[in-house]
Amino acid sequence: MADPTQIAHLLRRTEYVARPDRVTALSQGTLDAAIDDILNFPADPVMLPAFIDHTIDGMGWDQYVFASKWWLDRMVDSAKPMQEKMTFFWHGHFTSSWGKVGNTWAMTKQNKLYRDNAIGSFYSLTQAMAIEPAMLLYLDNAENTKTSPNENFARELLELFTLGVGNYAESDVLAAARAWTGYGINWTTYAYEYHSARHDITNKTFFGTTKAWTGPQIIDEMLLNNAAKALLVARRIVGKLWEYFAHQNPPAAVIDALAPGFAANWQVKPLLKAMFLRSEFYLPTATQGLVRSPVDWVVALMYYTGFRSDAINPQWYVDGMGQVPFDPPNVAGWKSNAYWVNTSTFGARAGFARGITWHLRQNGGYDNLKSLSISDAIDAVATLFGIAPLSTVTRSAMTNFLTAQRAAAPYGDWWEPTNLLSMAMLAPEMHVA
Repeated sequence: MADPTQIAHLLRRTEYVARPDRVTALSQGTLDAAIDDILNFPADPVMLPAFIDHTIDGMGWDQYVFASKWWLDRMVDSAKPMQEKMTFFWHGHFTSSWGKVGNTWAMTKQNKLYRDNAIGSFYSLTQAMAIEPAMLLYLDNAENTKTSPNENFARELLELFTLGVGNYAESDVLAAARAWTGYGINWTTYAYEYHSARHDITNKTFFGTTKAWTGPQIIDEMLLNNAAKALLVARRIVGKLWEYFAHQNPPAAVIDALAPGFAANWQVKPLLKAMFLRSEFYLPTATQGLVRSPVDWVVALMYYTGFRSDAINPQWYVDGMGQVPFDPPNVAGWKSNAYWVNTSTFGARAGFARGITWHLRQNGGYDNLKSLSISDAIDAVATLFGIAPLSTVTRSAMTNFLTAQRAAAPYGDWWEPTNLLSMAMLAPEMHVA
């Protein structure tokens, strides 16, 4: 049988929270079987709601708000939340921003691509994202022509999406840009469309090879035909995934062990399984080393409180927290971990937590906390938000608050449970995945 502590850690990282029923069920088998279960997504693709599966003129803002709420709710309620975790990973890696793209169907179609291929072939996904209308618009490749090459997409393809800085020359960027000329969109339908008349058919030199490169051949060279470059890409993606699920500064042993196999077939699912089976994934460095991103924290609160987007409107708060779904800050996506720990973004988290508190306290909700002993009241809120056992520091802070509150209002006070609930949502334990 699997160790329930390990299963709980695995679920917090892959499914946002460790749902008690999931911990119990998966602990009955092996860790290997638990990982298989987490990665066993439904065979049928997830359908987009009718309201956002096409662009509606004059309704772009409403569609954006709807899409944001729908996605956050899916993160909470999906039968396999790992699918949404990986969709968001690709959204932060192969980034596009609704603010620049400005087209509902382009953005939701890209979102669907990332979900449908969340743990499939990295090679296939890379080729597909390159000609997604959202990407063509976001990085300006729709405007890339042989008479006026635009380097934006080519540069980010090499720098951020695959190889990383220092593993290519400026001449390679220019060659890739010329290779990607003509890959554009139909400005009437906003569908991908190849324009042969705009494609540069002349010879270009990319990584030392001179020929009439096409756009897809650029990706083939890095992922399929050049073993040294493929290994660099693999190491980069393995590292990013480790930082997303475990902690920053991935151990060299992990990268060295996992990257060659990934470069050999580009299959994400077996890579993730191998990653989650690594002993390093269950060491204190990993179990205590990841700050919940704003979206992860919001989703956890939605799960524990039972509220969904229509009730608490998280889409209005995540901007202040620094992480807006469908709108990464730039092509590099979001940073992680310590990046989220600052007074500005935590102030926004406090505002959201307080808003949830008002909902929890409606109609006398949680008034019963006042009738419990101080210790039991603290245990109750810790259990409610899945953060038990509390650290000594957190428990002492809550104890001191309740002691002072009850001394000031010995017959009970409305603010006692109100503030205790907010304290629980803002406790350090709630911000660590």
